[in-house]
Amino acid sequence: DVDGPTTTTTTVGFIGCGTIAGALVTGLASQSSFPVSSIMVTKRSETKSTLLQQTFPDLVSVHDDNQEILDQADIVFLCVLPEQASDVLQNLEFDSSRHQLVSMVSTSTLADLERDSKLPKDNVAKMICLPSVAFHTGVCLYCTPTPNPFLTQLFESLGGCVSLETEDQLEKCMISTCLQGPLFGIMRQNRDWLVETAGLSLEKATYLVSKQYQGMVQDVDRRPPTATRLDDLVAEQTPGGLNEQTLANLDTMGVLNAYGKAMDAVLSRVQGRSDGSLPTEE
Repeated sequence: DVDGPTTTTTTVGFIGCGTIAGALVTGLASQSSFPVSSIMVTKRSETKSTLLQQTFPDLVSVHDDNQEILDQADIVFLCVLPEQASDVLQNLEFDSSRHQLVSMVSTSTLADLERDSKLPKDNVAKMICLPSVAFHTGVCLYCTPTPNPFLTQLFESLGGCVSLETEDQLEKCMISTCLQGPLFGIMRQNRDWLVETAGLSLEKATYLVSKQYQGMVQDVDRRPPTATRLDDLVAEQTPGGLNEQTLANLDTMGVLNAYGKAMDAVLSRVQGRSDGSLPTEE
């Protein structure tokens, strides 16, 4: 079993180079708390891999051959399409004495990864994150068969980390990442309301809404890390004030409960029980 590379620095490889892989590479290359000596990425997609190499020329190298990356990497991130994952892994030769495989493929189970890579179960992990890890402001959700302090340290360097005990937990926690789109949609609606009602320019309304939401999130982040800080912030709204009333109005209209229903629907899609759609109201 591998507990992490024994050298003082770590080499990292990426099989696949899409948006999330690019964000991870950027985050790892620009942090200083976790020692990384080199990062190898596959050429595809060539536009992204070339840009990463140009941005971090002393750290990032681009390779045509996946096995070449494995031969040099300690940690290997699998960032390919779900339908490609099994074939890609089965055509690679892993070294169980040093390789740690981290899959970003949501549909592959830990058992799938162990079978296809032929690595011991403690050498495989599943991870989910958002592109904000590029700026060390995101959170990595990951699951391994046993606790892995080495991976925890790696993922903490990208902004934050939540280690989960089961794949079921990971699958359900993944649903919270699907609220990024709805958040942007709410911000856009707020912006459009300001443009239409207050007569602001699109540029000024976008700036205003973006800054306001940034401040709200920072209020949460600056709080002591208690389990009830969200409840405390809600309770602190001035009694009879505008924020308390707006929240109550949204609750009366069922908006808050609708989020739970939307999350349940997405979970059913992830679990293969439905296509994730909710019935439209007549």
